Amino acid sequence: MIEDRCTADRNCLNILKTNANLIVSFVILTIYMLPFYIRGADSHTLIHDNLDANVVWFKILAESGHIFGSFDAAIPNIMNGLPRNCLGSEFNLILWLYYFFDSIDAYILNLTFMHLIAFIGMYLLLKRHFLRERESEFIVTGTALCFSLLPFWPSGGLSVAGLPLALYAFLNIREHRAKCRDWIILLLIPFYSSFVLSYIFFLFGMILIWIYDANKLKRTNYQFFAAIAFMTLIFVIVEYRLIFDMFLNSEYISNRVEFDSTYRSTDFLSSIYLSMYNFVFGQYHAASLHTYFVGIAIGIACLKLFNEGKLLKNDILILLIMISLVISIFYGFWSWEGILPLKKQISILNTFTFYRFNWLHPLLWYICFALSIHIIFRYFRRGKQIAVALIILQAAFLFSYSSDSVQSGGFGQVYDESLSFKEFYSEEIFQDIITHIGKPQSEYRIVSIGLHPSIAQYNGFYTLDSYQANYPLEYKHEFRRIIKDELDKNEDARIYFDTWGCRCYVFSAEIFSLGEINTKDKQVNIRHLKLNTTALKNMGGLYVLSAVEILNYEDNNLELLRTFESDASPWKIRLYMIK
Repeated sequence: MIEDRCTADRNCLNILKTNANLIVSFVILTIYMLPFYIRGADSHTLIHDNLDANVVWFKILAESGHIFGSFDAAIPNIMNGLPRNCLGSEFNLILWLYYFFDSIDAYILNLTFMHLIAFIGMYLLLKRHFLRERESEFIVTGTALCFSLLPFWPSGGLSVAGLPLALYAFLNIREHRAKCRDWIILLLIPFYSSFVLSYIFFLFGMILIWIYDANKLKRTNYQFFAAIAFMTLIFVIVEYRLIFDMFLNSEYISNRVEFDSTYRSTDFLSSIYLSMYNFVFGQYHAASLHTYFVGIAIGIACLKLFNEGKLLKNDILILLIMISLVISIFYGFWSWEGILPLKKQISILNTFTFYRFNWLHPLLWYICFALSIHIIFRYFRRGKQIAVALIILQAAFLFSYSSDSVQSGGFGQVYDESLSFKEFYSEEIFQDIITHIGKPQSEYRIVSIGLHPSIAQYNGFYTLDSYQANYPLEYKHEFRRIIKDELDKNEDARIYFDTWGCRCYVFSAEIFSLGEINTKDKQVNIRHLKLNTTALKNMGGLYVLSAVEILNYEDNNLELLRTFESDASPWKIRLYMIK
């Protein structure tokens, strides 16, 4: 009786500790997200590949009336009728958030779901498959918290944040311990993530595991294979528009066929440097922020195992580190000049970014972090204190990369992210422009100079320019006539447009930059702009919105109608009309 009571007391104590760890983690995660809920549209948010692109894509499609449009449907707001298929699938949870909520509310809810699911997924994965001992509960919870605090790319949904949850379900199925919820996880994740960004590479990894098991055990795990096939099938259904355009629509030719990696090719030594840089610092779209405290934990653990003669015995940790290294080498050598002949022969190697295996890095590094913390906890006299300190330091470090802070979106890349959601789109000043023009926006087309076209698109303008990952090649060639002379004056701009061209912008040779953040405090101007305004007018263009002063606007057949600015907006917009 006494032993039973002691066992019951210990179980209760363990449950209380587990609940306390979870409660503390959710409180910290709430604090992490709280600034968004307090500040709303005044929150500072990532601009690059976010406010300048995907946010507006979701908003426009949600308001277009063409969410379920046919293969022949077009979105009139963009590029004189962007094919509906170019804006992705209707089976995407983020799109429906923008349909039911205001843009900023949808944005914040999306971030909330991402961080919450990231925590739950990593917690379940580590607790079930890597660190099952009760003494490891604080390591599991702490690592899950750190993973959930990563600055995930907002428009990616569960492309990174959901990988631990997906791996958890797959490993359950692999071990023949699956429940209905595991299959539901595999069913739902494709509706909230991207196949081409991460899960095509993740599923490739699952296939390798299946092949390894088949060779080692000399028998086929049909259930595990069925799970891989099942999730792949769901992704194919979700991404049916992309599949159709890529493989079945012979009439559609994408701008991506002109992708040319030659200009970004690297020599052998540069490829090695890029590989090592990626291994140490990661890549900001799939930020892992593992350089310091995660790296220190892994280094301490490996040194301790080496001194104890147990390094090679800890095969999971070493295997995951080696996989991360191989992914980085693949990333670095994808642009190596030595493989250019192969890329020229096989077009898909240019149009599809196979190096995105690095989107698996956050998953791999944080599993390594948990395993390393566990080794420190077990093999050092003050192991628990060191482990707790490393978890706290990593969590504190990640707080500095909160999406609501002025930051780069991930370690190693710096962009000007000093604008809030509200400031970037500046609805008030653009409403003044709409009022001044005084015509329905559907009756005229505009282009922007010195600022992202997404700003005008967000405010309801019909734009000839845009940032699109996929659009008709014919349109790219037509638009190029407008900026031909400017491209001829700046070789960087010409290469950027001709060999990539997803930013179909009115580039100026004098102010060409990828950031396009020309706020009024910078007082930028253009002296020698040379546009083909005849071509612009033939495409329906009637107005030019410029964040910079065009000193020779009359030489370009433009008339300055009015300048718009306000204390609340970072922009000073000049409204020009094409004569």
